[in-house]
Amino acid sequence: MMFVRFATFHDVTSSFPPCQSSGPYRPIDQGGQDMQQLPNAVQRFLDGLRTGVWDGMEQHLTPDAIHDGSMPEWRVQYEGPARIVQAYREEWTIKGTWSLPEPAVIRTDDTVVVELEGTLHADEPLLCRIANFFELRDGRIAEHRYYCCGEWDQATVRQIEAEAPKIERKEALA
Repeated sequence: MMFVRFATFHDVTSSFPPCQSSGPYRPIDQGGQDMQQLPNAVQRFLDGLRTGVWDGMEQHLTPDAIHDGSMPEWRVQYEGPARIVQAYREEWTIKGTWSLPEPAVIRTDDTVVVELEGTLHADEPLLCRIANFFELRDGRIAEHRYYCCGEWDQATVRQIEAEAPKIERKEALA
């Protein structure tokens, strides 16, 4: 199994501190698979976050799809395309849409890991860091697991920037 990381983080918004990056990652061809291209189902999920439009998302989920989300002090699990798309609408974009710089992606033949650091445009912008694991079957999402660090308001981000230990190497991610 070969993991390929081909994207880096960019600045999330001008109101949040910029992320450090270890430089560009190049895709590695794995048996003719276009590693630069995200699978349509995963791209459709990211498009839904950016636009808040989830119409047609059901076709990108398998009939037995599972959604398993962990966040600080809470966990949710849903089964089936209709219920999962309802969660995307009501839990992911109910407060607003997202600004998502180029995500960091690790990909194998049937798994895509998408590490997001994005801004949720709610009443107050919220910085969110989320690791998403998509298991694919026949090009569709069979399982979406994610681990959210929480929603950080600007005061929290400033406190983290001022008080949290940091790695000082230039090639380390912030």
